[in-house]
Amino acid sequence: MMLTASAMMAQTTEPAWPAQPTIYFPQAPPIGKWRKSIGVVFTTTPPELTEEVRVSVPAVDFNIQRALGKRLYFAGRIQTQFVQSNLAVGIKWAKPLTNRLSIGAGYDLHGWFGALLIKDVFNSQAYGVQTFPNLSVGYRLTRDLQLTVKGEAILDLYYRSQVGSLAVEYSRRTINGVAFTAMLEQPFYNKTHVSVGIRAAYSNFNWQLWSLYDTFDRNLLYPQLIFGFIL
Repeated sequence: MMLTASAMMAQTTEPAWPAQPTIYFPQAPPIGKWRKSIGVVFTTTPPELTEEVRVSVPAVDFNIQRALGKRLYFAGRIQTQFVQSNLAVGIKWAKPLTNRLSIGAGYDLHGWFGALLIKDVFNSQAYGVQTFPNLSVGYRLTRDLQLTVKGEAILDLYYRSQVGSLAVEYSRRTINGVAFTAMLEQPFYNKTHVSVGIRAAYSNFNWQLWSLYDTFDRNLLYPQLIFGFIL
């Protein structure tokens, strides 16, 4: 009984670990404060699309989050390569289970668009809408180092492309693929924190490669390297 009582006292008196700045770890921002990050995402093209040449295409990546409640928060994200961009907005919910373990769920809506205009040579535009329902599990390896594993389903809602006067459009809801992400977040220098990790999308279409107009009707692997400074 004494051992049981001691164990119960240890559990009840264990102090909560302080929250660390994070973008991917399932944790709502402090009430009334914005949480932001800026970085870059490198997407490697599948050799099936680029004729055995694997090209790493960088995109500027900006994230912003704000609490809507103790466990509910808004998340926005912009990825851009200037001639083509992706804007995402979403709602996320997160709950800590222990000092180390947290879980989260989210629903993101993405709108992407691109344009390639070269006078008398090339005139092409495209845009579309996708949605990404997702689940996350976060684990604090130490007080400062946080690991997040995230799974996403990729669903197409709308697509339209136009080359000259020829346009293709569809609005059927289809499953495009899935994606998995593993991210580490930790202090970097002084009060600055960083996010670094990988994402692998296995999908039938990737917005960054819309201008290739691929004819593949099967899923391909799109690996990504993600790095960001948490502001």
